[in-house]
Amino acid sequence: MRDAIGIDPDSTGFISALVSAGSGHAKTKGFLATEAELGKFVKWVKGQGDIIVAIEGSNGLSKPLEKALRAAGVVFYSFKPADTDKFRKAVLGQNKDNEKDAEGVARFAMALEAQGKLDRYRRVWFADVELQLLTRRYERKSSAKTAEVNGLWKLIRHASPDLYLALGGKHPEVEFSENTLQNLGILILLGERPNLGEWKELSKEELLVAMGGNRNGRREWIQELRKVAGTFPAVSPAVALMIRDSARNVMRLKREEADISKMLEELTKNSPEMQMLKQKRGIGTVTAATLVAEIVDIRRFVRENNLAGYAGLGRWEHSTGDTTREVASQMFNRRLKDALMTAARNYVHFNPDSHLTGYYRNLIKGGMKPLEATKRVARALVRVIFRELYALQQADADPVEAEEAKEGESDVASGATRSERSHSSDTSPSSLRSKEPPRSGKVKVRKAGRSRTERRRKTSVSKKIA
Repeated sequence: MRDAIGIDPDSTGFISALVSAGSGHAKTKGFLATEAELGKFVKWVKGQGDIIVAIEGSNGLSKPLEKALRAAGVVFYSFKPADTDKFRKAVLGQNKDNEKDAEGVARFAMALEAQGKLDRYRRVWFADVELQLLTRRYERKSSAKTAEVNGLWKLIRHASPDLYLALGGKHPEVEFSENTLQNLGILILLGERPNLGEWKELSKEELLVAMGGNRNGRREWIQELRKVAGTFPAVSPAVALMIRDSARNVMRLKREEADISKMLEELTKNSPEMQMLKQKRGIGTVTAATLVAEIVDIRRFVRENNLAGYAGLGRWEHSTGDTTREVASQMFNRRLKDALMTAARNYVHFNPDSHLTGYYRNLIKGGMKPLEATKRVARALVRVIFRELYALQQADADPVEAEEAKEGESDVASGATRSERSHSSDTSPSSLRSKEPPRSGKVKVRKAGRSRTERRRKTSVSKKIA
């Protein structure tokens, strides 16, 4: 039995408890989450020799501590607070304080090691914090931009219905594509000249200057705008102020999105996972970076079904009495699900000849709603991404196993259509994902040509006759 150090982190630091295997007493120490205190703690831990280091919780208040331990090469284990709380109440009593929490973590780790179960709590993989922060910041900027654009649409509809229809591509006299409002030239014009009633008094050259110069076909836009500019009424100073601020906010958020996207490109230029994902048409830098950041490490998931459940694209069996049905999970990574849904929509759009696009079209023809059909395509993409990321992880360690995994990939990953006889919608786990030996014994094989209902009916009749 090894000694153990249990750690209970809080917002300012953490309490550590050293529990010796041959003694019933615990020595507690408190540390702040400063660089000096963290260095002092790591030095103290290394001075204890071969010892268990266990932390209550992970990737939250313990982030600074985890970073310091990783940098020092110290192996540590993380437990769910609910598990350590139950153990503390059973072993140390109901009274709760930070010292007892830390001691409970240490004793819980020692008990698990005695049972040979401690290794499953070892922290092997860690999130790329910078990548997660950047992708999540991009998500917030994108949401804010969408809200700002929607508000600007409402302002323009209030100020001039003709301009509202023209920018939406629905005015009979103007040839604009849909959603022209997010075009940079239009946004610059609204930011510089928010009083729409003034546009009819401006010459073509003055409008061109107000739009930021002659580029990207802006002279053609001006020509179309002048067809209906005479109907634009003068707006009040309050409305002009809101149009100007909203247009400038949209431009600012677009610039910030571009800056983050550029930084993501620079940060992940040497990432093999990113390059593999971006090879698929429709998956760009931001979507690929979000997938990598939220998956963290594909080895966290034993099977593709686990990854699908984590992304909210799987279904779980729910049993109540004699009733068994499948329900959608309510606990999942919403950012990962949004990224996969975006990838599925773009994949269908940019790959019209793909088997997944054909699968999507068949679902729509069968009466399925587009959102549900997109979710099915996203579930298929999970299978593809799971197998390719696993093969990528194993390529350096064991090229032979990686090649075997590639040969044994599902038909969706290999490009086979669902109409082929060899198609299997749920393949067995690859040898890369499960190190357990195959089960011995007889395997039950379902007889062909007989449905489950028919088999049950036949069994019921046999029992009655008996």
